[in-house]
Amino acid sequence: MDSPRYGILGPLRLSHVQGQPLKAAKPRQLLATLLLHPNRFVSTDLIADALWESTPPRSATANIRTYVRALRGVLQDAGLPAPIDTSAAGYSIEVGVDELDASLFESLLAEGGHLRDAGDGRQAMQALSRAYALWRGRPLEDLIIPAAWEGSLNRLEAQHRGLVDSLLDLRLEYGDAGGAAVLISARLTEDPYDEQLWRRLVDALLAAGRVGEARAAYGKAVQTLADELDIKPGAELEAAGARAENGRSANWPNPGIPAAARTAERAAEAAPGPMAAPELTDPLRTPSQLPLDLADFSGREEHLEQLRDLVCGRDPVRPPIAVVSGAPGTGKTSLAVRLGHMVRDSFPDGQIYLDMHGATQPRDPAAALTDVLLSLNLPDYAIPTDPERRSAMLRSELASRRVLIILDDVATAGQVTPLMPGTGASAVVVTSRNRLADLAGADSLALDTFDDGEAATLLESVAGAGRVDRTTSAAEEILAACGNLPLAIRIVGSRLAQRPDLSPGELARRLRDESSRLDELSIGELAVRTSADLSYDSLNPEEARLYRLIGHFAVGVFSARALEAIASPSSVRRSLDRLIEVNLVRISTVDHRGTARYRMHDLLRLHAIGVGNESQQAEAVKDVATVVDAILNKIRRANKALAVEYFGVLEHTGPLTSPDPAPFNETDAIAWFDSERSTFVPAIRAAAQNGLHEYAWRIASAWGPYLDMRAGFDDWSESHRQGLQSAIESGDRWGEAIMHRNLGQLGIYQDDWDAASHHLDQAATIFAEVGDRFGDGISAVGLGTWLRERGRPDEGLAQYEKAIEAFVEVGNANGEAVARTAASSIWLARDDTVTAGRYLAESFLLGVRLADAHRVAKVRRRIAELRIHQGRHFQAVRQLRHSLNTFTSLGDDHCAAYARADLGHALMECGEVAAARKMLLDSMEIGRRLGDRSVEGQAAQHLGRLYVRTGNLEWARRTFDRAARVWQQAGNEVRATACRSELAAFENDADATWPHSKATLPRADRRTAVQ
Repeated sequence: MDSPRYGILGPLRLSHVQGQPLKAAKPRQLLATLLLHPNRFVSTDLIADALWESTPPRSATANIRTYVRALRGVLQDAGLPAPIDTSAAGYSIEVGVDELDASLFESLLAEGGHLRDAGDGRQAMQALSRAYALWRGRPLEDLIIPAAWEGSLNRLEAQHRGLVDSLLDLRLEYGDAGGAAVLISARLTEDPYDEQLWRRLVDALLAAGRVGEARAAYGKAVQTLADELDIKPGAELEAAGARAENGRSANWPNPGIPAAARTAERAAEAAPGPMAAPELTDPLRTPSQLPLDLADFSGREEHLEQLRDLVCGRDPVRPPIAVVSGAPGTGKTSLAVRLGHMVRDSFPDGQIYLDMHGATQPRDPAAALTDVLLSLNLPDYAIPTDPERRSAMLRSELASRRVLIILDDVATAGQVTPLMPGTGASAVVVTSRNRLADLAGADSLALDTFDDGEAATLLESVAGAGRVDRTTSAAEEILAACGNLPLAIRIVGSRLAQRPDLSPGELARRLRDESSRLDELSIGELAVRTSADLSYDSLNPEEARLYRLIGHFAVGVFSARALEAIASPSSVRRSLDRLIEVNLVRISTVDHRGTARYRMHDLLRLHAIGVGNESQQAEAVKDVATVVDAILNKIRRANKALAVEYFGVLEHTGPLTSPDPAPFNETDAIAWFDSERSTFVPAIRAAAQNGLHEYAWRIASAWGPYLDMRAGFDDWSESHRQGLQSAIESGDRWGEAIMHRNLGQLGIYQDDWDAASHHLDQAATIFAEVGDRFGDGISAVGLGTWLRERGRPDEGLAQYEKAIEAFVEVGNANGEAVARTAASSIWLARDDTVTAGRYLAESFLLGVRLADAHRVAKVRRRIAELRIHQGRHFQAVRQLRHSLNTFTSLGDDHCAAYARADLGHALMECGEVAAARKMLLDSMEIGRRLGDRSVEGQAAQHLGRLYVRTGNLEWARRTFDRAARVWQQAGNEVRATACRSELAAFENDADATWPHSKATLPRADRRTAVQ
């Protein structure tokens, strides 16, 4: 295979070229930057960062153009067919997969993975070996590595490490241990302090029969870690060293003298005296106390592998101790018992099982010591009465034996610390509902619920052959109700197995009712509620109160800050830490700021709702009210700090009902909304489920300004649909009108015209019914926009005029400015620039008087549209630049997307092609990300015309086609037809002069309707 033309997997290399045609540093950095992102446009900013880090010169853009020209010349002279393309998005180098070693490497890596998954290991090994051979050192090691490259280089190096691991496994699997050792040795030259690599090298050399080299490698590892890091080797590396020392002897580690021999020696030592205890005549058998393994055990393969590697690691110094923790019902005991049966042969001196009853009446450690010593065949008269001496005796006995001890259902680390071995080859597996982070020397393994595949497999296995089909909706509903909790799945599976008259569909129907779901999840002595009760009973009163509150409140993820309203922050944090420790609450995510979000399993949530007496349950609902009240008031305080005046009906406009201990500034308010965003929808659902419907709709309404600014359409829909139901439940017609109006506006944004019409009509009717003139005006603007977008401009103008009248009546200048701006779009569509200009001038003055920068920026957009209509494109550009700067500074991506589309159009008309293309591409991308097809279609239509003007006909065809599809998806057949007409004209005559007359330009957008 010919080597690729370009190489970055090592020093930068141009193959098949005599000498070094590319010597200058900056063009080499530029080429490397482009090759790290092949066939993709790299922005000028990223290239500048790569060439000058954080201090680019003022002439950076011009310098880059110079370097690109020089690079093109060098590549052309060298006969390398790699065109460098230029666009508004930056620069791109086009290379085939076989022309760049990094691309070929990734292709071979994927091929090897597919072959291995298909069971063709030898072919996979060949493909991966070819990929490995492409590496000549660290990527681009001959160049200065800027921060801009780190992400790409880290990805390549991570892929290389994964390649070595996969190739290592394959070479060992197919008997090439020597080849495996070569791979690891190469990795160690790059990372000589990786203990896992040293351990694998020792094991590979042993597998190859090179015992002396294995011992030397272990010695070098110990010396390297000691000399360079001043640390001792870890347990796994020490175990590998011990294996090398013993030459892979099957007798290592020597478990001591076999039990029979020990007995013989004891008998020979001395004859019993007349006062000696009677000699035992029963044969001394090794303990084998493991409970029955579950025949239908399934899942947890990865956990079993981890545990087996740990307990069978044969560490000559540190006995392995594993703590398996998890929430009630996650299958901790089943996993430990399955492990015990799997590794019985590795523990010839016995397997001991003790139930420590940690969740009920914790067993005394001293009594547990006695039980273990008796299990090891020590006579009871020889066991010391002092607990510390018993513990010392157990350590002595275990030092010369190889015993597996399973300690099930442990309460605390202190309960089992006396039972831990001190040295030797025995192992201990502990299961606990608590994490036991303070158990010295233990490795922790936390169990969560099953994944979907494991859950379905367990259900089918327990229910029996043909009893339930995982692909049916009934099975999916059953598993969803169980929350993939193994205990719950085992219960429902057993019920299906024992009740042939109970169909999966009927069981699914019974599980839908949350109030009785826990009752359904019980059979015999198995019950989810009973299991959860045991953990709940271990909580103190403060912890139990927080548990009940979370059950009522946490319909989804939540933050700790949201709970701090019921007590001091330190008290809430302490109680929450305890709930995490006992696995009743788990950490869901941790963001880049280190802020955690938490989650309670759905079945535990139902348990928390039902636990406690009547007064405690009432206290939980009261606590929920306290929490949602605090959330609502904090949203109100944050809203007051926002610079953008919201165009909509707020649920509260008067003074705050609670003190403001730490007033927000605008930056803090937006940051708080961003950080707590995932809390609000669950809080709304929680308020509704606890009958606090007024809080539910008010919170939904209160964070409307933030949702509008951030274009949070998904959260908007979910929160307001629940808010609407709660407003109806609470009988609050005004709240119902607010929810309808906001949902109508969302429908306009998302091109859901039927929903928009329904909700806006309802809002208008109810606002009129309750006598809210401001609400009349708000809903009239929404209806006007709907009518305008649906091709009924005259009716739309009537609604806008109605809105202006309402806003003037109530003295709301912001609303009047919005309505006048919206009305101007109708006049402009009629080619009445004089009237349109008058409306816009009045809107502009209103915005200036209000000192509302956002409103002024929106009016400037409309003025720019007027200027484009008049052919005064340079004036339009000035207005739009002002608008875009304002929107960007306020963090309003949605309005900024429209401003970019308009500015791209105006720049195109001014002949600034590159700047226009960048603006239009950015606008399309933002529109696609936000789900606003209107701005995406508008920008795509302009971009198609731009490509035609620049002679890029193929891209023109593609872009017009995209614009037509986007407008059709938006339900705007008028604009879709206009795009198709332009596309058809292009197809008929590629040299046609393209229409860009006033009649074909979009003149309005959905944002006009709200701000």
